[in-house]
Amino acid sequence: MANSRSAFSLVALAFLWTSCANAGAQKAGISSTSAKQQILSLNFTNNGQHVAATVGQQIEIRLGAMAPYDPQVSSSAIRLESVALDWPPNPGLATHVYIFEAAAEGEGAVKVPITDCSNPDLPGGLTFAVTIRVGRADAGRSTHYASRTPDQANTAQWENAWTNLEFNVLRQSFMPSRPRLTAVEVELVVANPGPASSEVTMTLLNAGGDPLAVVAKTVPVDACRHVLFVFPNGGLRVSPGQLYSIELSGGAGLFGWKYVMGGYTNGAASFNGKPLLRDARSTFLFRTFGAR
Repeated sequence: MANSRSAFSLVALAFLWTSCANAGAQKAGISSTSAKQQILSLNFTNNGQHVAATVGQQIEIRLGAMAPYDPQVSSSAIRLESVALDWPPNPGLATHVYIFEAAAEGEGAVKVPITDCSNPDLPGGLTFAVTIRVGRADAGRSTHYASRTPDQANTAQWENAWTNLEFNVLRQSFMPSRPRLTAVEVELVVANPGPASSEVTMTLLNAGGDPLAVVAKTVPVDACRHVLFVFPNGGLRVSPGQLYSIELSGGAGLFGWKYVMGGYTNGAASFNGKPLLRDARSTFLFRTFGAR
């Protein structure tokens, strides 16, 4: 997707992310220093450089921009997982975090169009570019998903029920058991004919309905069954046993979120602020990942 993310941009505007950001700013609610040490973190100071990563390592590129763009990636050795908005929002600052996985040994170039903060009227803006060499992990062992231990999950058998994402506020509540939430996976289905892919945005909210993170990704119709949203900074600090919610939006009418009767016991599905089903408890299909 070469153009800016329209749905993601609307969410950004709603939270006043309207100008360039300080890529090095520290935010409340991020994970511990030890977790971040496992991540290859890059920003505009790395423009034009060659850097090294290991298979399975999470790579994050923080760039200030007026709107996020899908990066151009030259090799399957590097896979784009998600694009997140740095949190919490700060009026006058906007940082987009491009989250990659070093998927295989090899070398790839990553290019991201951005807005020149010092000269926003410059035609075409700027392009961030970096070349990443991916090597094998120590002793040949991959660290793939090392910080993603399955936590909460709805394991009920799906019986073909789903609700369209478009124009609806769909939420699933859950209670994490680990103090760090690293990723969320949702199960979608193709609801209507349309393009080969569409952008879906996931928002994580606390019990009061306050957003804690906003993450987006372009979802292909042939890979929508399990859609993984990865959080930046190695995950978010959460309070085990407290209620949180996953909210999905976007999809341009293309996708529906699968749900079941009953299912996951520590949360429930809601539709526009009300129970999804009037006369029965229901839950969307999802899985969360965490770490200590």
